[in-house]
Amino acid sequence: MNLLIYSFKKYTKKESTMKTSKTFFYLLALPLTVITNPVLSEDKLDKIKVISDSQNERRVNQEQMFYKPYSKQVIGQKTIEEENIPDIAEAVRDVPGVTVTERGSFSKTIKIRGLQGSRVATLVDGIKLSNQGQNHTGAGETGMVDISNTKSIEVIKGSPAVIYDPGASGGVINVITHRAPLEKGYGFKQKISYDEGYDKKKTTTIIDASTGKIGGRFSYSLTNSNDYKIKGDEDKEYIIAKFNDLNQDSESTIKVDNLGYDSEAANLRLSAKVGSDGIIDIDWENFTGKDMVLVHGVAIRDALLIHYQRMDRNLQAISYRKENLAGLSNFHIKYAKQYQLQKIGTVGQGVILNSEQLNLITDLELNNFIFKFGGEVIFDDADNQIYSTQDYQGLFANAEYLADSWTFFGGLRANRWTTTQRLQDGTNQDVANQLVGISGITPPKETIHPTMALGAQYSINDQNNISFNLNTTFRNPSLMDRYSFGAVMGGGINMKPEEGKHAEIAWKYLDNNLSITSSVFYSQFKNYIWVRSKRQYKPGGVAALQVCRDAGLCTPEEPFNKTPGKFFNIFALYYNSKYVENRGAEIQALYTVPQHEITFGSSFNEINSDDVHVKNAAHPVDTNISYRYEINNSWKPWVKIKGQYVIDFPKVEQYKGFNPYSLFSLYAGFKKNGFVASAGIRNIMDTEYRAPYSGINGLSRTFFVNLSYDWHS
Repeated sequence: MNLLIYSFKKYTKKESTMKTSKTFFYLLALPLTVITNPVLSEDKLDKIKVISDSQNERRVNQEQMFYKPYSKQVIGQKTIEEENIPDIAEAVRDVPGVTVTERGSFSKTIKIRGLQGSRVATLVDGIKLSNQGQNHTGAGETGMVDISNTKSIEVIKGSPAVIYDPGASGGVINVITHRAPLEKGYGFKQKISYDEGYDKKKTTTIIDASTGKIGGRFSYSLTNSNDYKIKGDEDKEYIIAKFNDLNQDSESTIKVDNLGYDSEAANLRLSAKVGSDGIIDIDWENFTGKDMVLVHGVAIRDALLIHYQRMDRNLQAISYRKENLAGLSNFHIKYAKQYQLQKIGTVGQGVILNSEQLNLITDLELNNFIFKFGGEVIFDDADNQIYSTQDYQGLFANAEYLADSWTFFGGLRANRWTTTQRLQDGTNQDVANQLVGISGITPPKETIHPTMALGAQYSINDQNNISFNLNTTFRNPSLMDRYSFGAVMGGGINMKPEEGKHAEIAWKYLDNNLSITSSVFYSQFKNYIWVRSKRQYKPGGVAALQVCRDAGLCTPEEPFNKTPGKFFNIFALYYNSKYVENRGAEIQALYTVPQHEITFGSSFNEINSDDVHVKNAAHPVDTNISYRYEINNSWKPWVKIKGQYVIDFPKVEQYKGFNPYSLFSLYAGFKKNGFVASAGIRNIMDTEYRAPYSGINGLSRTFFVNLSYDWHS
C-alpha cells in the first residue's frame, strides 16, 4: 500500500499543488486499509434486498464488475428509462474517467481518461459506429444513435481494447440495443420530453409484436431544438456573429441564428427463431439531422463554428446468434452496411462515408480456461474532396485462466490496414502527382501491427481483489487525419501511426451494501496524432493588415480588429506529436440499502509532453456525488440530488483561464401502471462556468421534463 501511495506522490511536481494532490491520493488509497485488516467472510455474499428495480440493476452490475480484471461500468435499462436519459453521451457523463464536453445542442465530445477521437471506440451491437475521423467529437457521433432504442451502455477501459479495437487507448463505449420480442404478444410505448436548456422537444413512438417465433420492434423519434441556453450569452453571440460575418458573401453558406438542430430517427428490428436456440436478426436504422451547429475548438478566440445543413446515417444489418454451437457458446456473426453524410452549405457535397463490416465473436470454455475469440473485416470508403479507402482485417483471441485465488488473462490481436487514394473525375493528374500528400496522391499503404494484453487478478478474500494489466494499442491514421480539407486539414503522406503502451492497477471491494473500485493508470504514446490551429495569410493579407494598423483599427489590444478572417485563412491541422505521457487515477463507490443510494466518483488525468498543444488533453480532478431516495409505495416516487466539484489540478491551460466550479442539480420522478415521469433542474445555483477546454460556457439554470407510457399485452 505504501508503494502505491508513493507512486501517486511522485507525479506531483510543485510544492503548491502537493497538498491538493495528497488529499485526493489519500482519499483514493484509504480504502486499501481494508485489505490489510479485512473482515473475512466464509460465506458468499447474499443478494441485497432492495425495493427498487433500478437499485437491483446497479447492484448486479457492480457484482459483475467485481470479477472482471479490468475497469467496466454499466448504465442499465432501468436507469435509462427511469431517468429518461436524453442521449448516449449524457448517459456516460457520470462514469469516473469520462468527460463530456458540450459543443452545442446536438454534438458532444466524449473523452475517456483524457483521450478522445478514434482513441474512444463506439460499438452498437458489436458493429463499430463508422467514423474515420469524420466528426470532431470522438467516439463516433453518438448523437446519431437513438437512446430510445438502447437497452444498456457499457464503458470499458483498459485491456479489453484487444477484443474491441486496436486503437481504443481510452476505452470503448459498447451500446446494446433492445431486441425484438420473441414471446407472443404486442405492445406500445410513447415518450415525450422537453428540455429548456436546448429549447428541445422530443417525441418517441415504439411498437413491438411477436407470434412466439417471429418478432418485430419499430421506433420513431422526432426532435426539434432551437437553442443552447448558456450562462453568459456574449460568447455564444460572438461566435455566431463571427461565423456569419466570415460567410456573408458566400451564396452556399446558410446564416446561423442558434446552436440547435432538427432530427428524426427510425429503427426496425425483425427477429426469428431458428432451431432450438438460434436467432436471426435483421436491422434497419435511419437518422437524419438538419441545421446542426457545433463549436469546434477549445477557446472562442480560435474556435470554429461548423454548420451542417444535413447529417445522415443509415444502417442495414443481418446477424445470426446461437447460445451453443459445436462446443462453442455465445456464437454471434453479423454483417452490416453503413452510410454517413455530413453536408456543409446549400450546394456543398460535404463528407460521405460508406462502411461495410463483418464481425464474428464466440466463447469457448475448457476446464479452467475461458476463451473469447473472433475477427472483423471493415471496408471504409470516404469521399472528402479526395476519394480514399481504408480496409481493415483483424483477428483476436483472449484467454482467462482460473487458478484458486488467481485469474490470469492475456490477449493478442493481429491487425492489417490497407489505405488507398484516387483522384476525383476532372482532376489534373500531372499537377496532382507533384502535390503528393495533402493536395495530391498518397501511394497505397499497407500497415501490419499486432496489439496485446496481459494481466492478473488476485482475490484476497470474498470481498477484496486487486488486479494489474498491461496492453498495447496501435492507431492507424484515419482518412480524416490524413486527407481532410477546408477548415480542417489532414497531415498527408507524413502522418505516422500512433503507438501506445498502457498499464493499470485496480483494487475492488464488495460487500452486501458497498462496492468500491479504484485504479491508477499510465499510458505512453509515440507519434501521438493531434490537431492544432494554424493561420496562413490570405492573398493580400499582409498589405491589408498593414493598412488596418496604419488606420489605428488594428492595435495591440485588438490586433486584428476582431476580424482575423479578413487577413488569414484559419484552419485546424492534424499532425504527429513525437512523445506523450498520460497518467491519472479514478475511484467509484456505490452504497445501497433499501430506499437509499449514494454514489461517489472522482477522477483526473495529466499529460506530460514537450508539445504545448497536446497538454490541453489533461483534465483536473472531477468529483461527482449523488444521493437518491425512493419512497416505498405503489407509485415508486424518487428524488435525487447530484453535486459536481471540479478543481484546477492538474492546472488547466485555456483561453480566459480556468476557475474551479461547483454545480448542483435536482431530479425527481415516479412510475405507476406503465406511466413513468421524471423532471429536473440543472445548475440550481445558476453558476457561470466553463468546463475544461470547452469553447463555450456550460448550461445555465434550466429544467427538463420527461413523460412516457408503456403498455404490453
